[in-house]
Order: sequence, then structure tokens, then C-alpha cells
Amino acid sequence: MPVWNLSEARGRMISEAEVRLQYGDHPTMFCMLLNHGGKFTDFPGRKYVNGKRHYVELIDIETFCVHDIDDMMVKLGYIDENLHVEMYYHFRRPLCDLDFGLFALASDDDVRHLAKYVGQHKLIKVYTEHGQTKLHTYSMSPNPSKVRIVEIDCTPKRLFLEWHDTQVEPNDVLTFEPNRNNPPVSPTRNEPSIDKVDMVSDNANIMETEIEHSSDDNSSGDEINSGDDSESQDGDFLVDEDNIIDDVEVDMREFHLNVDPDVEWIGGASKRKNHVVTEDGNEADLEVIDMELFLSDSSSDDGIEGERNKKIKAIRRAHENENAQVSEPFYLYQKFNSSKEFKDMVNQHAIDTRRELDFEKNDKNRVRVVCRGTITSLGGGTGQEVVNEEGKCPWVLLASKWKRDKDWTVKTYVSEHKCLQTRKVRACDYKFLSKQILQLVEANPKIPVKALREQLQRIYKVDISKMKAFRARQAALKIIRGDYATQYKILQDYLLEVQTQNPDTTIKLDVESEPNPDVETRTFRRVYVCLGALKQGFAAGKRDFLGVDGAFMKGPFHGQILSAVALDGNNGIYPLAYAVVEAETLNSWTWFLTHLGDDLGLASNSNFTFISDRQKGLSSAIADLFPCAEHRYCVRHIHENMRSRWRGDKFKELLWNCSTTYTVQEFEKEMEEVRKLNQECYEWLKQIPPQHWARSHFTGRAHSDIVINNICECFNSKIIDGRDTPIINCLEFIREYIMKRIVNVEKEIDKATGPLTPTATKLLQKIKDQAEEYTTSFCGNGKYQVSGPWQDQCVVNVNQRTCSCKKWEITGMPCKHVVSAIWDIRRNNGAIGIPETFVHECYWLSTWRNMYSFKVDPINGRRMWIKSPCPTTLLPPKHRVPIGRPKKKRRKSATEKEDMIKGNTVSRAQKTVTCTKCNNKGHNARTCKGQLPTVGKKGKKKNEKGKEKDKGKENEKGKQKKKGKEKDPL
Repeated sequence: MPVWNLSEARGRMISEAEVRLQYGDHPTMFCMLLNHGGKFTDFPGRKYVNGKRHYVELIDIETFCVHDIDDMMVKLGYIDENLHVEMYYHFRRPLCDLDFGLFALASDDDVRHLAKYVGQHKLIKVYTEHGQTKLHTYSMSPNPSKVRIVEIDCTPKRLFLEWHDTQVEPNDVLTFEPNRNNPPVSPTRNEPSIDKVDMVSDNANIMETEIEHSSDDNSSGDEINSGDDSESQDGDFLVDEDNIIDDVEVDMREFHLNVDPDVEWIGGASKRKNHVVTEDGNEADLEVIDMELFLSDSSSDDGIEGERNKKIKAIRRAHENENAQVSEPFYLYQKFNSSKEFKDMVNQHAIDTRRELDFEKNDKNRVRVVCRGTITSLGGGTGQEVVNEEGKCPWVLLASKWKRDKDWTVKTYVSEHKCLQTRKVRACDYKFLSKQILQLVEANPKIPVKALREQLQRIYKVDISKMKAFRARQAALKIIRGDYATQYKILQDYLLEVQTQNPDTTIKLDVESEPNPDVETRTFRRVYVCLGALKQGFAAGKRDFLGVDGAFMKGPFHGQILSAVALDGNNGIYPLAYAVVEAETLNSWTWFLTHLGDDLGLASNSNFTFISDRQKGLSSAIADLFPCAEHRYCVRHIHENMRSRWRGDKFKELLWNCSTTYTVQEFEKEMEEVRKLNQECYEWLKQIPPQHWARSHFTGRAHSDIVINNICECFNSKIIDGRDTPIINCLEFIREYIMKRIVNVEKEIDKATGPLTPTATKLLQKIKDQAEEYTTSFCGNGKYQVSGPWQDQCVVNVNQRTCSCKKWEITGMPCKHVVSAIWDIRRNNGAIGIPETFVHECYWLSTWRNMYSFKVDPINGRRMWIKSPCPTTLLPPKHRVPIGRPKKKRRKSATEKEDMIKGNTVSRAQKTVTCTKCNNKGHNARTCKGQLPTVGKKGKKKNEKGKEKDKGKENEKGKQKKKGKEKDPL
């Protein structure tokens, strides 16, 4: 296989044709253009700026995986001694507009998606982001991928090539041969001279070319679309490209809340005594008068003078001992405020010196510490260790307090050790470690136990088990986040603070019914929150459309977070209300929707639109409370249910066609295609009313044709870190996310120009491009006949603002037929505006700005919360601890389990087997117990053969028994 000429990348970009010529007819080999170190500009017209490029050659798609990109990023120097780094990888689909051609590259499914294009295209462009991303190719994908967390060794190997001292002539050429087993060698003289080569990958040659992607450089095609307008099409999922949710990033990594009143702050000012530092940086031996020193009170001057003399003598003796033994942590006449302070210092000294210190005496007046270390000696020539039982380590420490004094004083101290150091220190328990790792865990709450254990062992040089490290991390998280059960006691105070700081906020707290009204405690059941600013912003958005969904909580008290999410004019999410309930039931959904309807002023005859995933009890609750409302079902979840019986791209394509057609005639035509393909699938799909999932039966109330509940899934992905926290932290995480998001969206609004929102502008421009292929004929009374390619002909009524394709009525956005009619009116000097004036108000930039003009106000800290006047104390909900380890991952559906891949083969888990005897499913011939045969000739023949075999076996067994009886002499 030829190796790429590295010098050609210095002056210009390598073309697809050159790469194809170099690789020839190898179907699995390709070259990667790795863009790194840059960032994406704002959408639309997004570009990748301030970045660098590397060509990665000789990549075989059959052996390629995402971890190879991880190794490239490690060698490029983007990862230092940190244990984990967040990486985002995206690849561009060849020959596709970057506005719709960007896909995630984070899993094996994404690599298989990439493999579809390698056979025809040999140059694949990959873009990386570090720390955070503005794209949504990960979170908005139908099969969301997780962020790449790169774990590396803290001592990386040398990554640069070693050059020979020989000089390279201008006519020579440098080439590199890939070698997976041996380290990179010096280059051979075959190509023009190159100043520097950064590194060589294990399986490819990489050359660095620093290029600044300016806004005028469009020749290379490096304009990158935001992930908001693209979704991963890998896998058997549905994607609605016209309704991609556009959302801004909100940084919640610094979210920190501790509301426990009894939590002790770790850190603060040092307890070291005051010293005076000279100009040369050395400490002067001067005592500084402590102005906060409190002497014991006395009624006479003599008492004061005598107490003062005692203090001066004690300070002088302590100072002399301190100067004499600077390296020792203890000295005679050393003072401690309490026994706890003394014992903590002893434990710290035991860990620092790795000694087995034991509290021999520990009462109210004295604490005696001895060393239990072993004194060993080597056996006589055997080389074995012999314990000296008679000798004891002389180290001892005694501290006590005087009868009338509260200070603890060191009375006895022998600092000599004769024992050996040990790696098993009892004082190094999980409680001690939890206080030492507070800052580390607060910065990275998901730090792996293995990495935490290794880091602690390097610091303290003692043995730490995995369970001890796990308990230390859990204890540190408890200190940082607060206790799960304790936060329910102050939940009422938090809700009162939120309601006080945010006017017109609705908060409903529901508790379990108590048969005895005199009991001072109540058990928590549900809580509902709808901030006043969100209600005003939703009304200003002018779009009566809400998505409702639920997400499970991950803490010890299981529950569900119900949410109602709206859609703004830029196709971004707008969270409106949220609640924490016990489970998704008819009762809980009815309770949630009742309060939501009261906040929005909805009545039983309100023309409102909901979209959901058909959760348990939700459909019945909406039908009972709002019978006139339009309830849409998520087509993706309908497809998930259909995949359990009818799988394949053909079924998915027909279902999507049925759902996305805008007229009843086209819907019936597509349903007929389903009937021709499979009658049972047609009957199953026909049982779902089309007004719930087909655009042809939608009304124009919501001004949106969304058929996939992406808005709720997007919101649930944003609050995933808050769902594993206590109740107040969870509610505050959601409130703070909404508060920050409104501010971030307002910054994007200030950058926008034009009469419409950026997403609406892009959609309308796409419609204008399609309208150029249509011709218009005026028919009078404001009616027009618009004709186009593929026998597409519709009637447009400008006066009534209708089109026979129904797209204008459903979406609120003029369709291509309407735009063509508007242009015809303007050509004939008609008094009519531009197409933007026919767009519904919900897409206007002014409406978008007014929607986000209402801000969520901040709240005070725990110490400033007003005590709730409610006389009862709130208790956590009753929870039965299940057997086994707590489940924190989402339950996968049956189809997802079937798609699992183990190694290089597809898993046969959840597959149904057929018995060769009875022709029934669910068991094989070995475990067959003579079930009734299935209908069919083949099944009858197999059953008859099976019965004949069974009869033959029984006859043989009977003959053997008879022979055995005849031979028996008894």
C-alpha cells in the first residue's frame, strides 16, 4: 500500500480525487482529515475557526473504532495529567451540505454509519470539540450517544519523532512506513524537506498543517452546521429534519448547593499561630499579641495578675518546646481546644508517619496514645521475619485537662520509634478520606473509584481498598450535596423562598393522608412548581403547544419528574412547569395536568395541543380534563412498538410517509401501501386514530407539524445530572438551569437580525428555493392555481390564507405554493407584502425577544431562608429497598436488547426459537414436553415423526425391562 506524500499538504488542501488515485480500489481504506483545536461559529453559516488540521492515512474501516481517535487526541497533546477529558467527535457526510451533513461519532453504531460512505469516498472529514459543544448531534440523536470520556495514563510516552543529524536536500522526499509493533523510526529520504512532524499514530501517518479557517475561505468546504439541524440517521429510527430542536448550551458543571444546616465546613483559615515575616521572607521569633485572646474573668486585680503570669509562663514554656522540636507535631505544654482536635491531629500524624497508633486511654479527662507497631528482626540465616514479642515501641503521647481548665495540654511525649512503618493504618478510614477529597469530588462528582483509589494511594502511601474509596466518595458527595432524607425537613422553607423571590409562582405540595390529624409529621408525596416568569413568557410566545413527559429519579427515594415543555419561535425548548411525583399513574398525571391547566387558564373546551409518548395514564388524563384538546403521539415510540413485530427499513419508511403527509388523500394512499406489504401491520396501525399521529388529520392550533416528542427528551437530557441528587438539589438544579438558559437565549436574540428567528429564516429560505420551480395562474377572488414538477398542483386562497396542501394551515409558515403566488402578485404590482409578512407571529423575532424578556429571579442561601409557618414536619416518602444493586440506567426496550452486539457477532438474546418436534415457539426439542402441535402440514408431519420416535423409545425401554426381569434369579 503506498504511503501519502506528506509535503503536498503544506501548500494546499488534498482533494478527493487525489486520495482516490492514491488508494486505488481498496474498498476498506480511507484517509481522514482531522480538524481539532477550533470552535464552531454561530448558526446559520456555521464554520470551524481557529483550528488545526492533520491528515491521518492508512485507516482500515474494518479495524477502525472511536478509541483510535482518542489515541490521536492524546498524541496531539490535548490531554494532560487530568484523569478524564470530555471529547466530542463529529464526521461530515461526503457530498452533503454541512447544514445537514454533520453526525455524531461516539459509538460503534456511529462507526458503522461512517462505513457506509468509505466505499465511495476516501476522504472523510472529522471535527473535534473539547470540554463542551454547541452542537446537538449527540443529545438530539434518536439514539443519543454519550460524551467521549478519554481515560489515559498520567505518564504519557514520548510522542515526537527523533531525527537524524543529516541534512535533507530540496529534491529529496520523506516518507514514513506505518509500523504497529515497533516505535517510529527516522524518516527515509524520498520527499521534499519538512520542518516538523508532530507525531506518528500507531496505525496511521499524521501531518500537522496549521490553517486558520477564515470566513472567506469556502473552497475547502469546511462550513459546519450546528447539530441543531442534524440528527444521527444511523439505526432504525425516525428523524424529522424540518423540526430539529434548536437549543443553546447551559453550563451546569459549577452547580453546587448544600442546604444541610449541620454540615461542617471543611477548610477555612489555618489554625497556625501568628508569626511575623521579615523582608527576606524568614519568620521572626516574635510573639504577636492575639487581640482575640480571652482570659478568665476574676473579681480582683490580684487574680487577674496571677492568671496573666500563668499564661505568660505557659506561653514561654510552649514556645521553648516548639523551637526545640520544630519538626515534631507535638511538644510538651501544647494546647488543644478539645479532645476531638487532639485526636484528629493524632490520626493525621499516624497517617503521615504510617504508624499503628492506638488510643489506650480515652475518657473525659485524659487521652493516652501508644504505638502498637511490631519490632521485627531477621531469622538466623533463614531470611524470614521474626517478631520480637518482648520489645515494644517506646512512642507514647498523653494529653489531659486540668480540673478548672477546658484546654487540653500535652503532659507526656516520647517521640522515639523503634517499629517499622506499615501500609495498613487504621486511622485512614473513609471518614478521613472523604474530608480530603471534597474539592476533587466537587469538581468531578463522577470520578471513577479506581482512579480515586490510585490517587489516594499515591498521596498517602497506604493501602486503600476499592470499597473504602467508594465509601469515601459517597461520604464526600453527601457532604457536598446534602443528605437525601434530611432535605425533606427543610423542603417547605426552600419552596417558600422560591415563591417569595419569584412573584406569581405556583407551588403545590401534596402529602400522604394521615388518619390522626394531631400527628406533627407528614409524609411527602408530590410537589409541583410553575415559575411566574415562565407563565408570562409562554403566553407571550403565542403558540398553544406543549410536550409532556416523565423521567425517573436515581436517588434512594424513587420517583418521577414530570415536565411540561413548550416550543419557542426558534424551535427551541421552553420549560414551563415541572413536578416530582411518586410514579407515572393516572392519578399523578391528573394531578399534574390539573394544576397546569389552572396556571394556563385552560378549561374543558380549550383548543390546546399536547404531544406525548403515551405514558401510563396520560392519555386518559388528557381526555378527561381537556376533551377538546388535540393529543399527538410520538411517532418514534409508535415505531418502537411496531418494531417488536414488523422490522425493517420498509416498515419504517411507510410509517414515516403516512405520518408526514399533509392531505387525507396522500395518507390513504400510503396506508394502502402498508396494506399491500403486510395486512396485519395495516390492521394494527389502523387501530391508532390518525388524528393522533398523522399530519393530514392535524389542526392548525399549534402552528407546528411536530410528530416526534424531541422537546421533552431534550429537556430530560439537560437535567440528567440533577436527577441523581436530593430533592432540593434536584428542584434547584432545574430552576437554575432554566434561569441560566433564558439569559443565554437572550444573548443569541441580540445577535439575530431580520424579521424572523434564525430557524424560521432558514426554513423560509428553503421554501423560497423550492418555489422558484413553480408557476402561478390567477383565477380571481384572491385564488391562484400553482403548478410545479411531479404533477404538483394546488389551489392557494390568499384572502383566506389557505392552501390545498394544508401545510400553511398546520405550520403557520407559507408553503412553496403560497410563496409562488405572493411573487406573482408582486410582479403584477399588487398591494401585498413580502413572504415574511405571511408567517405567523410565533416565528417573529420580536415575539421571540418578548418571550425571553421575563427572567427567573435568583434566591438566597440556606441561612437566609424564612422558616415556614407550617406546623408539621415533612418526612421522606416510604421506600422499600430492593434486592441487589440500585438501578441507575434507563431500561432498554426489547428491540434495543435485540440489537446488542457482543464482540464481532450479533447477540441472540431475546430471540425466539422454534421447536422441531411440536413446531411451537419458546422452547427447543430438548426441553419439549409434548405441547399441542401448531396448525400446518409441516408441523403435523414433524409432530407425527416425533411421536413415532417417542413410541419407539418407549418400546425399547419396555423390552429392556422385560429382559432384565427374566435374567433376575430372584
